[in-house]
Amino acid sequence: MTVSNDLFKELMRRFPAGVTLVTFNENGKLGGLTVSSFCSLSMDPPLVLICIDREVASHESLEKTATFGVNICNSKQGKIAWDFANPNIDKNELVESLPHRITDNGTPLLEGCLASMECTTTEKYDGGDHTIFVGRIEDGNFDEKAEPLVYYCSGLGEFRPNQA
Repeated sequence: MTVSNDLFKELMRRFPAGVTLVTFNENGKLGGLTVSSFCSLSMDPPLVLICIDREVASHESLEKTATFGVNICNSKQGKIAWDFANPNIDKNELVESLPHRITDNGTPLLEGCLASMECTTTEKYDGGDHTIFVGRIEDGNFDEKAEPLVYYCSGLGEFRPNQA
């Protein structure tokens, strides 16, 4: 049995995921996109992976850059996540308009996120209509007090842990 695209989408909508903003610097032009396909891969060395659709505009830029940032959204950053997902918004202007810092390697990292990390791309793999980018974490920071933003059934919301 072959799963239809519609069934695949409905199945995946049932998996709650964190929301990240992947940022990069392509020859002085800052960019970014909203990514929920992010996970840890290895502790030694410290590796993460992101999966990027080959059809999105940022894919080509990520192919060309040696580093990228992963900024894990806090529960108050829903509008920013939608802005990074909107293809009609200039991402260079968006990143420039937000509090951020540029690392020694030139990677933009957003301030005020649940966590932010700079990654050096170590591998790229074919993943169907996506590319799987593996990144080695070079540096990072986190906010112990912030709450995460969660993506579920095409919507953004807050996570509420069960009370014991």
